[in-house]
Amino acid sequence: MSTHIPTGFAPITPYFLLEDPDAFVAFAKAGLGATERMLHRDDEGRVVHAELDVFGSVIELGQPRAEFPKSRMALHIFVPDPDAAYARALAAGAKSLYEVQGHEYGERSGGVEDAFGNQWYFAAVTDAAKRSV
Repeated sequence: MSTHIPTGFAPITPYFLLEDPDAFVAFAKAGLGATERMLHRDDEGRVVHAELDVFGSVIELGQPRAEFPKSRMALHIFVPDPDAAYARALAAGAKSLYEVQGHEYGERSGGVEDAFGNQWYFAAVTDAAKRSV
């Protein structure tokens, strides 16, 4: 067991820098089924750092600063049911980038964009042979 990676984390962990982390946490819970692992606030009650479990992976987020400006992310997430994940995100206010559909490279996926400009691509493998290297 590695001691340099926190429990539950992968070696590469997305970190979102957001103008309104509280609103993002609310979207992630409603639209992505996220659960809070950690939430730190400053003296004014603003989220300084948070860790969420989303689809079995940890994402981190915080407020941008001059040296760390806000940024957008694009995430490709393998889920058991892309249709359900896509519908849930839309119901929570995301907009469609493309409806869930089959692709010639062996997956079924659909994409949404949240109110913060992040793109979420929900996918499931449909033909493992086309996905192998």
